[in-house]
Amino acid sequence: MTNKNQEKLAFYFDVEIKKRELLSRLTVAALLAEKGYHVFIGERATLSSIRRIIPKATIVRKSARSNSVTILSDLINSGYKIVNMEEEGVLVGTMNEYIDVSMPPDAVKLPDRHLLWGDKQADHLKNLYPKLKDKFLNVGNPRLHLWKNRYYGFYDILADDIKKEFGEFVLISSNFAIYTNRRHVKEMYAITGFLEKSENAKIYEEYFKIVEFLFKEFVKAAKEISLKGTKVIFRPHPAESTSKIQEYFSGYDNIIVRSDNDIAPWILASKAVIHNCCTTGLEAAFMKKNTIAYTPNSVSQYKLNSVNKIAKVAFNEDELLDGIFSPAEFHPSMMNLDGYLIDKISLDDIVNALESVQTKSFFDLSSVEISNNRYQFNKFFYTYTRKLKDSFIFDKVKKQERQSLRKKFTIDDTLELTDYFSCIYEYNILKRNVTCVPVGRNTFYINCDNSNSD
Repeated sequence: MTNKNQEKLAFYFDVEIKKRELLSRLTVAALLAEKGYHVFIGERATLSSIRRIIPKATIVRKSARSNSVTILSDLINSGYKIVNMEEEGVLVGTMNEYIDVSMPPDAVKLPDRHLLWGDKQADHLKNLYPKLKDKFLNVGNPRLHLWKNRYYGFYDILADDIKKEFGEFVLISSNFAIYTNRRHVKEMYAITGFLEKSENAKIYEEYFKIVEFLFKEFVKAAKEISLKGTKVIFRPHPAESTSKIQEYFSGYDNIIVRSDNDIAPWILASKAVIHNCCTTGLEAAFMKKNTIAYTPNSVSQYKLNSVNKIAKVAFNEDELLDGIFSPAEFHPSMMNLDGYLIDKISLDDIVNALESVQTKSFFDLSSVEISNNRYQFNKFFYTYTRKLKDSFIFDKVKKQERQSLRKKFTIDDTLELTDYFSCIYEYNILKRNVTCVPVGRNTFYINCDNSNSD
């Protein structure tokens, strides 16, 4: 391993939800490591957590919201720079909600760059914040590259295993946490400041009623499909409680509630994917799977509902059943979601955008590296301690919320990451071998052994 104690560009990739953004961020991180830079990936960074690892870096976050202003300001004042490679900005209820929640005035000014999903978002933000226009880059999101290439074959074996275990099934994507996990989601909205405006509180209540209706219709549809003899995998959103969802299907042996692994292998293994204004529907369509937007009574979860028009649409249970057993249909002209999605992206453009934020730092690997065995022991001890603490929580709802939160991001060992590096190397995304070593809990240093960079 080459000497890492050199001043180089440094990057730290935050991961909030492993199932959603780990592999896409890992892809970009590996491309930067291949160039010889100091690159890390791990849990969301605070000043106290990251300065134990590296004194300066460009921190690549998934959002920049009002509830993170203090953390971001502390990092910036200590020499770190922030890039917002947003994860949740492609499907939005309204543009006003997008601004109030994801791009509020107090937070939007802090990152050096915002890497945006689409042209519409970039144009709107440049008009709204003209003094910040150079910060907004419409380069797309790397997740789209993974979808279009079916994750470079990384999930093929797992998808085959799922098929063997469950046989033919329909995948129903639940993204109704505002109803199914109402207390937690409302708290999150409150933290962002969105509910402080009376008009937003009214919008929230109206939205809650729509989501309640859709969830109940999706439950009914799942039961109807299962009674027709087709197995259903009902997939909760990461913000939803699997055990809570299971209660709705008591007595229905042909409906299975599962939230393990990324959504991708489940999509690949399925006969059809059913959604309503959900990123899973977008992912399935780009992976060329039979995709159906179920919009009972023509109800969509969002007003900006182009994602429901990129493939089949079903307005009732009969049309839904027909869609499951008919060939897939796609509408290429709609795949860019009316400008909210850049459907032709380049990983190089994303890498170049990150390189343009010049944050250099020295890094001494020997001072923070831990062995894989030590990493696993620390993880075991930490997990045991958390479970012990959680056992004293007697509020059932609160316990379910904490369990959902705990599952968002955890990595068992380096093999999880190096297997993926090997995959994208074989797929020719990487030209050199990349590996990683643990430097903290759920935090890894990614490096290229045969890098020739200074």
